[in-house]
Amino acid sequence: MGVVARQSIKYGFVGYFSVLIGIFSTLFIYPNDLEFAGKLQFILPTALLIFPLVSIGIIPANIRFFPRLSKTNDHFNLLKFSALFLISNFIFVTILFFIASFLFPRIQKMDIWQMALYVFPVLFILSLIQLISKYISIKKRIVVPNILENVLPKLGMISAFLAYSHFNFSEKNAILVFVSFFVLALFGMVVYLLKLDAIPAKTSFQFLKENNFQKELLTFSFYTFFGSLGSVVALNIDTYMIGEFLGYSDIAIYNTSFNLVRMITVPALGVYTISAPIIADYIENNKLKELKDLHHKTSLYLFTLGAVLFSLIVVGIDDLFLLMKNGAILSQGKNVIYIMGFALLFDLATGFNGYIITNSKYYKFNNTTTFALAFLTISSNLFFIFYLKLGIIGVATATSISITLYNVIKIWFNYKKFGVHPFSNQYFYSIGFIILSILIGFILPNSDSKSLNLCYKPFVVLILFFVGNSIFKVIPIAELVPKKIKHFFSSGTQSH
Repeated sequence: MGVVARQSIKYGFVGYFSVLIGIFSTLFIYPNDLEFAGKLQFILPTALLIFPLVSIGIIPANIRFFPRLSKTNDHFNLLKFSALFLISNFIFVTILFFIASFLFPRIQKMDIWQMALYVFPVLFILSLIQLISKYISIKKRIVVPNILENVLPKLGMISAFLAYSHFNFSEKNAILVFVSFFVLALFGMVVYLLKLDAIPAKTSFQFLKENNFQKELLTFSFYTFFGSLGSVVALNIDTYMIGEFLGYSDIAIYNTSFNLVRMITVPALGVYTISAPIIADYIENNKLKELKDLHHKTSLYLFTLGAVLFSLIVVGIDDLFLLMKNGAILSQGKNVIYIMGFALLFDLATGFNGYIITNSKYYKFNNTTTFALAFLTISSNLFFIFYLKLGIIGVATATSISITLYNVIKIWFNYKKFGVHPFSNQYFYSIGFIILSILIGFILPNSDSKSLNLCYKPFVVLILFFVGNSIFKVIPIAELVPKKIKHFFSSGTQSH
């Protein structure tokens, strides 16, 4: 757990820097033009929505089969095969989309058609970035890919917005600035990959024919595609639905709140990225005890950190909106924070249960649930938007229901097949902390200064956590501190 935790902290620093960039732009840049901000925020989620149709599960296969193929150095050949697969499949999906648009002219009136000039290039570049990033994660190098994959697009969005609003770029050219940052990210990813690994120029796909591996690879990829489809839809359909049926400015309002609460998942990104190859190795070598221990500890660790961060957000959100430009408009999405927050907390509490299924012989199970999940997500969004007319609150509710139900199913399956579940009595301490912190945050007196309120209320919550954690020892903080920092303090102590 110590190695995974320390690696995830390094990843988390970059993640929070990325989040700070997002918060800064949300507070000081995007409120100046919510309509154009919504258009920029429409592109990436829409590309991610189509992404499974391009990848068809080939990217996770590089992690799943690495332990086996690395013994014969065929992991390089699988990487090259995957790249060719993505390129050819992207061409097929693009052609299919344009054929469908002419067979069904109504598509040409939709936002996805109007933004296709930007969505599809981002989709193509993103697929290659994801492939290289996952391969690099096998080497336990996740910080630089995180910068290229997450920070650069945010900087690109800010640059595009400023080009449009301050430097008189046309809307088209400004969005192309955004797309160009994905090109830069891909270039950086390739350079970093070549620096880490001397990829041989010689290529052979003979390994596909050995022991009928091609069938095994395609079967795994096919079922992984269906297994991931539901979660991809659940996580990205919300922005697309809002843009398509409500409006681009509603995307900006929704994403302002969602991006704030999504901060609680940043530690998980590092843990999952660094844990995926470890999980694959444990399952490949039948190390179920180690798998259970890792699953149990990471789940509690992520949920507790998420609970702390969620509490900080909740007690300060009202004062934050009061300080923001167009804060009255943006505060319409405040309930999104509560609805999505509890759904994301439950997601953190379940840990990497999906990775266990994906990397086991039961990976086909995801195929039985993904269609139901995708159908539930889409139909519930339409129900809350058109029948109940709840707007972005309805979208958040539909999305949270889908995420929660999907996690419940995976918990049940892992317990039935592996005898593992992520929960323990220590979760009650974290849940109690959330409730206590939010209650205290609400009853703390307000000063005349909104800035002071925004600072001191979360600070009180943070103090509560450190006091409570020192008593109940939910998170072993000493384990998570990088060795260099501990050595620095221990050296300082010894010198006295």
